[in-house]
Amino acid sequence: MAKGGCVIGLDPGYSKCGLACSDAKRQRLDLCLICTPHACWRHLQDWWLERQPSCLYLGDGTCSVPWRLALLTWWPAQDLKLVSESHTSLEARQRYWRLHSCRSWQRLLPEGLRRPPRPVDDLAALVILERGLGHSLQVPPDAFKTAVRP
Repeated sequence: MAKGGCVIGLDPGYSKCGLACSDAKRQRLDLCLICTPHACWRHLQDWWLERQPSCLYLGDGTCSVPWRLALLTWWPAQDLKLVSESHTSLEARQRYWRLHSCRSWQRLLPEGLRRPPRPVDDLAALVILERGLGHSLQVPPDAFKTAVRP
């Protein structure tokens, strides 16, 4: 069976991870979520079987070494790419405010000082995915799943 065209972005963490998956044409975000590392591992295994991704873009931050070593036990090395995590949190916060208009008193603050009301690890994974692909994805509102708190 041939591999699918979807690709995955992973923002690895010790207590929570962000995951983002493109559609098969790599033009649209299909799914984006926050989960515990254990749930992340399960999602990756399920997606490997169900979606047959062609590549996994892994953020190269602090947690990347243990994740990379663990993934290489079953994920093909040529399909696992490290992507710079530099400034992904800042970009994720900016993306949050582009997707969700600010309705509270925070709208009076400059965007750089605003804090989203939830973690943005899923959006950091989206940033990693888009960096790996080299282009932005269309982001439908139904692509985001409820964040699972660690």
